[in-house]
Amino acid sequence: MNFEIIPVTKSNIFEWRQSVRRVFGDIPKKETVLRMIKDRFMVDYENWDNPSDRLIAAVDPYTNKIIGTGGADKYKITIPGGKNINMAGIAYMGTAPTHKRKGIFSAMMKKLHNQAKDRGDAIAGLWASQSLLYSRFGYGLASLREDWNINSSHSQLVNYKNENIRFEFVDKEKALSIIPDIYEEYRKCQNGATDRTKGYWKYLLHEDESSKYNQSGISGFFFVVAYKNKKPCGYVFYNFNKESGVAHEDDKGTLIIQELISTDRESNASLWDYIFGVELVEEITINRRAPNDPLYLMLENPRRLNRITLDGLWVRIIDPIKMLEDRKYNYEGKINIRLTGQNQKDIEGTYSIDTDGENSEVKKVSGKSDITMRPSDLSSIYFGAISPLEQFQAGNLEAKSSNALSVLSKFFAVEQQPWCNTDF
Repeated sequence: MNFEIIPVTKSNIFEWRQSVRRVFGDIPKKETVLRMIKDRFMVDYENWDNPSDRLIAAVDPYTNKIIGTGGADKYKITIPGGKNINMAGIAYMGTAPTHKRKGIFSAMMKKLHNQAKDRGDAIAGLWASQSLLYSRFGYGLASLREDWNINSSHSQLVNYKNENIRFEFVDKEKALSIIPDIYEEYRKCQNGATDRTKGYWKYLLHEDESSKYNQSGISGFFFVVAYKNKKPCGYVFYNFNKESGVAHEDDKGTLIIQELISTDRESNASLWDYIFGVELVEEITINRRAPNDPLYLMLENPRRLNRITLDGLWVRIIDPIKMLEDRKYNYEGKINIRLTGQNQKDIEGTYSIDTDGENSEVKKVSGKSDITMRPSDLSSIYFGAISPLEQFQAGNLEAKSSNALSVLSKFFAVEQQPWCNTDF
């Protein structure tokens, strides 16, 4: 089928957004699209003159209608060792149900990956609506996440004492002036975490005025900031889901934690103690938590914490040399890794990593490889979500010897498991 991929402009942004949401069974309001343009894309709609360099559309030449959508948000992501690399945050992907299996999706992915390469991004990342879809484009599972729920009657903490942390309820305006800085301090030390723009924060914390002051269903946000020695050290924002606005024992409802972030273990424990002390709540839920989150070990009865493990961030290699050189390795030595498959001819080949742990030199070489794997498998072990041994046992990589596998495992061992809490 013939189709054209074009940049999104002021003239087609509303049709583009309608096409995106149609795939997910949604019809966006005009004011919602304008808010996305202003906050998430950080574009002044009234003075929008140039085509977007990050949003694309596939157009049917016969109808001149948009039949496919895609885009790439701009992110920095923390990697093992604490450095940041540039990541293209692939999002808004969809093909019109009327034009499936025409090569449109693949063409848009190729376009976005080429744009990322031209920009100098080291990797591309995404949250997959269909986990089976993206591995064929070279995406590997880079982080896991867990969805939790616990009955409030089973939320007692082990030997918890709070002597140094105080809390403050703040309104949204004050929250927007405080919590982004707390998040940034946390994410610089968290393997796999991404940065967030001011616009993203406004977009994330937007509330529908029709539900903000509701008497039933989902409530508006409640913001609590934790302080240690007068300095902000953590925050939580949450809402409630209740059948009525009357708080009584027959309608305790659910407390939904939207995000809980802390910069040290004392503030983390204090925030959980605060949440578990909120009254007239029957159930507490939170999604996208790290699999190695310490709460499980902090509970008197950890079995009562219901945990569902799911895939989190998926990553595709754009610039393997940049990606591999910037990472810290817990090993001193050299290894040759061959990448092959998944239609990534531009990065296929053997890469030599020579490192003292802190500083590394990566070259594309013609010599024999110690390890052979697909690009997606390297993406998975890069952040430490999946170990080389797991990939080997799954048949996803080949090692010339048991010693080579052992060296690979030492290279990519991490002290801190990856966690990405920014969905896009």
